Amino acid sequence: MSPINPVDSQFTVHQKSGDLDLKQLLKLLYTLLESRKNSTVKEEFTYEYNYTYLTPLAITNVPPLKILGIPTPIPDLPPGERPSLTWIISVVIRLVVILLNESLINQPGFLKSSLAAALDTIGNEINNPANQEDLNNIIAKLKSILAEIIGNLKVDEQLAGYPAQVPIDAEFLLIDKQLDQLFIEVPENLALNLLDSSEKSLIPDVQGIIKDTTKLAEIADNQISSLKTSVSSSNLDDYNRQFQAIAKPDISYHFQEDKYFAYMQVAGPNPLMLHQIAQLDSRLQITENTYSDVAQFYGLSDTLNTALAEGRIYLADYTLLDTLVNGTYPAQQKYTSAPLVLFAVPPNSYQDRSLFPVAISFRQTTISNEWNLFTPLVADTDADTWMTAKNIVQMADSNYHELVSHLGRTHLVVEPFVVATNLLPDIHNLKILLKPHLEGTVIINYGAHALLVAPGGGVDELLGGSIGSGQTVAARAAQSYLFNFNDIDFPNTLKNRGVDDSSKLPTYPYRDDGLLIWGAIESWVHDYFTLYYSSDSSVLNDQDLQNWASTLISLDGGRLQNFGDDGQGQIKTLDYLVKAVSTIIFTASAQHAAVNFPQKELMMYTPGFPLARYLPTPTNPKQSENFIKGLPPLEQALNQINLLYLLGSVYYTNLGNYSTSAFTDDRVKSPLEKFQKNLKDIEQQINQRNSNSSGDRIIPYEFLLPTKIPQSINI
Repeated sequence: MSPINPVDSQFTVHQKSGDLDLKQLLKLLYTLLESRKNSTVKEEFTYEYNYTYLTPLAITNVPPLKILGIPTPIPDLPPGERPSLTWIISVVIRLVVILLNESLINQPGFLKSSLAAALDTIGNEINNPANQEDLNNIIAKLKSILAEIIGNLKVDEQLAGYPAQVPIDAEFLLIDKQLDQLFIEVPENLALNLLDSSEKSLIPDVQGIIKDTTKLAEIADNQISSLKTSVSSSNLDDYNRQFQAIAKPDISYHFQEDKYFAYMQVAGPNPLMLHQIAQLDSRLQITENTYSDVAQFYGLSDTLNTALAEGRIYLADYTLLDTLVNGTYPAQQKYTSAPLVLFAVPPNSYQDRSLFPVAISFRQTTISNEWNLFTPLVADTDADTWMTAKNIVQMADSNYHELVSHLGRTHLVVEPFVVATNLLPDIHNLKILLKPHLEGTVIINYGAHALLVAPGGGVDELLGGSIGSGQTVAARAAQSYLFNFNDIDFPNTLKNRGVDDSSKLPTYPYRDDGLLIWGAIESWVHDYFTLYYSSDSSVLNDQDLQNWASTLISLDGGRLQNFGDDGQGQIKTLDYLVKAVSTIIFTASAQHAAVNFPQKELMMYTPGFPLARYLPTPTNPKQSENFIKGLPPLEQALNQINLLYLLGSVYYTNLGNYSTSAFTDDRVKSPLEKFQKNLKDIEQQINQRNSNSSGDRIIPYEFLLPTKIPQSINI
């Protein structure tokens, strides 16, 4: 049989300019299913570090699956890292919703809105099907809904009317043939069976769903929408009309209000910026009179000196973004900014002590030492510079979120532990505990550096900076944690920012709920390890454990610094082991959940959370502005919805719900049940807090509900 022509191969990655290439993603999912069904991965997989994916970080090396010597975009992963059938279905469901949303934008009212609600319901059900029958029913529902959509849209008729092209079914047939060649001609690629017979029988149905979904994607590609192709907009209605099958976030009704702007700092997508300060510097020219006037504007009587002395002044400093270079992708000039934002908490005498914004300061130019100050005190009611300034802050916050808090300080911080942990003996207690919390991370991070954070990918397209400068910021963000590992446990990060005192900063849902989760995880990890280590000396004498730590700090390994009791990579005490492993688990589960899922619930609303601005930062606090004119074009806004909806919708696994085969030691049962009970109690406590009986949670904070925290970074 002749070799495959790479030009004709369906495995060639075509990065489509200016859009999330849904067709290519669907083909990848189809191929993953087919390769999983036929077990194209070898049983033996050598875990190694790669330092070229995102230089100089330590990433798991992922070789591409080759078909007759030709690399494909499918990673050649070990069995435990291959995506599960449930995960793939979860992603496909969300892609159907995205395509349904685009169809309704182009043809409003053409389909029943109930279809979207039904898809959302089964998208939630798929996370934890109770049994095989539940999984069968979910797939049957999805097939039925998809058939109704395709029938209503007359998809086959539309496709037949397009210019000559390779039929969708023929494209997938080629993929099947290519994989068949792999199995026939390179039989050594066959390995153990990854699926039981019941799951394997479902694959043809799921692949049929993927084919039908790809037809919807083809329709979407050929439709021309005035909303999608419009360069600019004059009002919010055009942005709001982009939400059809996808529900418009509730923040859309409040994002222009100052109290919601401030609330995002403590319960938004990036609640990690606030630092308590004791004095101001030259970058924030706030006088006593200005501060008192701002306080009065919000109905408060307060002075700057008193607020500073009482520890009620907080700064959000985005100057880490100073190194971002303005991007131009796809064609228009984009503008970044690295502002300073001053917030304050009302005095103790006030019942409502919610954070309020005081001022926003922008550097005049990237090389200037002069800063321009903006406050809510705008004399000219027609001027819109305060709203513009807040919108620029939200743009900076969104870029900081994606590059630093999300990619850099969760995905890339957890990554070095994958190789070191997998090099441990299979029966080692640490490997058994950590493996579920590393599940899926390899393929997700592989997709990030290969597609999302690559030239032409989502980061390049949507964020404000150039792709090169964005990669640099993300790498530095990861290093800032990996080089200071002993300082990044959750309680310590709060203390270091001066936000751990609830009497000075009363409203901080991220802190308060996060501490509950941290406490439960730390208690579980402690109870687990006391089953295996009776003393500090038993920890020190565990050579496999010490090798794990040595690998993590090695320049030829994980490249961590300040790791170990001594900061040099030696684990001497049980207490340190508990804190270190709790930090890994918390980062991979709760911390990632806190920054990932707001992408759907908040950040996909572009006017409130633009990923880029398309006008320069204003230099005159009194000049007339219209913040909408600087928002991303509608095409970019729709792409932002698509990408962030997908990333923020897929829930797979739940914290504390380990598989039945995870632990074979009967002694683990009791501490695990205790952990699970603690999580249930925490769920109730957070729900009570979100009922807002105290009036401080103007939006319920649900990102750290235990039932909404996956075990690992798997999306």
